[in-house]
Amino acid sequence: MPRSRKQWWLTVAEQREWLTFGLAHAEMPFEVVVAALQELERQFAREARSPAERLHLKRLTALTAVHEAFSHMRPWQDFGPWLRRIRRLGFPTLWDRFHVSTLYVQALPSFREQAAAAFAMLADTERRVRRLPQHRPSRQQMLDGIAHARREATRHGIEPPQER
Repeated sequence: MPRSRKQWWLTVAEQREWLTFGLAHAEMPFEVVVAALQELERQFAREARSPAERLHLKRLTALTAVHEAFSHMRPWQDFGPWLRRIRRLGFPTLWDRFHVSTLYVQALPSFREQAAAAFAMLADTERRVRRLPQHRPSRQQMLDGIAHARREATRHGIEPPQER
């Protein structure tokens, strides 16, 4: 009896979770983590039934790679391509856009020359978050996270560019 798509996606999530947990626990280098994520993506892409499922797998890999690049304090040569990839593929949710934009700003001490682009992405995310209804708790959580990212950048002497 074939698995339902819900079961398949649960398997994808579980395998990704175990992989990232195992690699983090083993303190593997960034390159090894990314290679393992890409291999897992290829494995599940063969089982995907539609282009939309393959696209979502690519998005998940890119999101995780950006997070890993941030947590490993990687230079722009490692962070940038994954950031460009997730922006090109599109963010699955506003939470993912929020997460990536705040990581981008907080990672600026590693590549200060990207400050203008990082703060522009953060401002775009903030505009999108402010469009959410005020009664939603996630709205305030995201606004607090955006403020925190700005404070972290300021703490490292990186100021947002002045608006004209």
